[in-house]
Amino acid sequence: MEPFEYVVVLTSLILGLGIAQILTSVADIFSNLKNVNIGYTHTLLVMVVFALHIQEWWYSYQYAHQVEVWTLPLVLFLLIYPISLFTLARMIFPTGLRGHETDLEAYYYDQWKWFYIIFLFTPIISLLQNMIISGYGIQTQVLQIALALVILSFLVFKIKNRIAHITFLCIQILIWIIAMFADNTQL
Repeated sequence: MEPFEYVVVLTSLILGLGIAQILTSVADIFSNLKNVNIGYTHTLLVMVVFALHIQEWWYSYQYAHQVEVWTLPLVLFLLIYPISLFTLARMIFPTGLRGHETDLEAYYYDQWKWFYIIFLFTPIISLLQNMIISGYGIQTQVLQIALALVILSFLVFKIKNRIAHITFLCIQILIWIIAMFADNTQL
C-alpha cells in the first residue's frame, strides 16, 4: 500500500462518518416527518455540509500527486478539515440532550453561532492547506477568503436575519454547483 492510500483511507473514514451522520439524520427526519418542522435554513445548511463532504473526498485525491514525503504532522494537518466537517455534520442535527427537538428551523437559529464558529474553520483550513501543501498563492484563494469574511461578519455582527442566512447558504450551494460543473479534475 502506498503512503497516500494509507492516508486517504483514514480521511475517507472520517468523511464517511460525516456523510453517514447526515444521511442517518435525514432518514430519521423522513421516518418521523409528521412530527418534524424541517425549515428552509436548516435544510440548506445540511445541503452545504453534505456538499463539502463530497467535495473534500473528491479533492483529497490531488494529494497523491502533490505530496512526496508523508509525515505525521502533515497527515494531522490534512485531517483537520475532514474532522471539522464531521463535527459540523454531527452538530447540525439535534442529538443527545437535544434529541427530542422537532423544530429544526428553531434549532438552527438557536445554534447557528456554534455552527458558524466550526464552519469558519473550513475556509481557513482550506486556505492554509492550499498554500502550504498545494503551493497555491493567496491570490487564488479569493473564495476561501470571501467565505471566511462572510462567516466572520455573521458572527461579529450577530446577524440573525432569516433572509440573510438563507441567501448566504443559497449562494454557497450555487457556487458549489458552478464549481462542480467547471471543474475538470480527473482521478
